[in-house]
Amino acid sequence: MTEKGRIWLTIGVLVVIGIAILLIAQPWQQPQPTRPSEVTQQPTPPPTETQPPPTPPTTEPTTPPASPIEAVTPGEEPTPPSEQPPVQPVVTTAALVNEVVFVQEPDQAKVIDMLTAGQLDLYAFGIRDPELARKVKASPVLGYETSYGGSVELTLNPVGPTFKNGVLNPFSVPAIREALNWLVDRKTIAEEIYGGLAVPRYLPINTVFPDYARLAHVAKELEAYYAPNPDKARAVITEEMQKLGAELRNNKWYYNNQPVKLIFLIRTEDKRREVGDYIANLLEDLGFTVDRQYKTAAEASPIWISSDPADGKWHLYTAGWVSTVVNRDLASNFDFYYTPRGRPDPLWQAYTPDPEFDEISNRLGRRDYKTVEERQELMEKALRLALKDSVRVWLADTIDVWARRAEVRLASDLAGGMSGSALWPLTL
Repeated sequence: MTEKGRIWLTIGVLVVIGIAILLIAQPWQQPQPTRPSEVTQQPTPPPTETQPPPTPPTTEPTTPPASPIEAVTPGEEPTPPSEQPPVQPVVTTAALVNEVVFVQEPDQAKVIDMLTAGQLDLYAFGIRDPELARKVKASPVLGYETSYGGSVELTLNPVGPTFKNGVLNPFSVPAIREALNWLVDRKTIAEEIYGGLAVPRYLPINTVFPDYARLAHVAKELEAYYAPNPDKARAVITEEMQKLGAELRNNKWYYNNQPVKLIFLIRTEDKRREVGDYIANLLEDLGFTVDRQYKTAAEASPIWISSDPADGKWHLYTAGWVSTVVNRDLASNFDFYYTPRGRPDPLWQAYTPDPEFDEISNRLGRRDYKTVEERQELMEKALRLALKDSVRVWLADTIDVWARRAEVRLASDLAGGMSGSALWPLTL
């Protein structure tokens, strides 16, 4: 090998040795996986079924949604938003309701004037006076809603034949209670007293609810059978009163030489005052002496609900009920209105329904049936037995008008109206 070749060989060996030394001193770095940033957001829980929020009316203000912001993990750069046209906020002329002020005004005529003048925005009590209802409907500055869940009936004291004080109670006899269905003219009550803001009602099921439609064939049959028949009512009552030992002298009933006096609790706040007077006149024509005691709800409730019916503080009462929802299943009405299972109050505990009626009411109340046909059969029997029992004589289903300013919107239930609706505070 020449001298020049040996030199180049030496240089090559030195280069190789140098590279080896460098590789030993600084080894290749293996890429380490990047540790994910710590997530501060809690994991999203599994969804649970909820009721969707009510859709607000179109006139209600809508809060525009905030601009969407992408969630950024700490340490990352935010991703620029895509190029999209900006969302325009919804503009309305209405304002959110931040405060609701309640006032009490018992005079409905005055309320209508206050609404018309703009001093009130709405009246959360149903109007049943036909003249006031017509005034509301004719006003250009007022609006209204209509509900059909109210009802009026005659509640009877069933204890007897005599009270603790020895006073006779004719309504302890089921046949006398039943005869009242022939005595009253429900059409007169609906059209003349309520001025068309009511419809006749004979049965313990609302006339505008689904069960009435399902049982219409039986309902119409019973309504025809119990149509007004004063002569039949008088004949039945006369026969039963004589069985009780009462005597009719000069068209006046006496028991133990004392006039048979009926204590009639008559509500005063609405048309039930006129209903009470109408029925009192019919009873007086039959020979009863009627003590008309006009009372508000606060005055009447301690007597007819809380007192012992055997004490004889009352014989009959103008009752009213409100259904706050359109109920498709009224099977429990019989158990509620006619048996001790309905309520723990003394009046309910005094009920002694016929054993067959009691059993059917109990089964319907517990939904103790296997088929629709079986339920239908039980309901038909219960309707017939309810009129035989008649501790309640149903008179009318009322139609309520709920007045408001024309620009005010809120939810109103078809049965319960404004005050009976659970949605009004969410939709006002």
